[in-house]
Amino acid sequence: MSPIGMSPRRIARPHRIGGVALEPEERVFLMYGSANRDEAHFPAADRFDITRDASKSIAFGAGPHFCPGAAASRTLIAEVALPLAFERLPGLALDDARPTRFGGWAFRGPLELHAIWRGG
Repeated sequence: MSPIGMSPRRIARPHRIGGVALEPEERVFLMYGSANRDEAHFPAADRFDITRDASKSIAFGAGPHFCPGAAASRTLIAEVALPLAFERLPGLALDDARPTRFGGWAFRGPLELHAIWRGG
């Protein structure tokens, strides 16, 4: 799930892609969620696989439009926040009976995240 769902861009010079002509000053929208599920790059693209090589993912953009906060957000979540939460709350778990819902287009995120306490 990409944190950024789409990004608008202005066409700078004439281009043709998939039989569609794009002219200068027109706008296009890059759909990151769709690109990150491209089966040409990601086998079983709709299946969550934490071991998948995500080097081709564009969840944080690409090239000159790469998110400058990507490294900070990954570090703060994966190396600080989650380890601390699970260390201090060992009985905390997602509630499988109430799946997480995501929303938003430009900025995506969980609308609700249900957890249960299993003691500990």
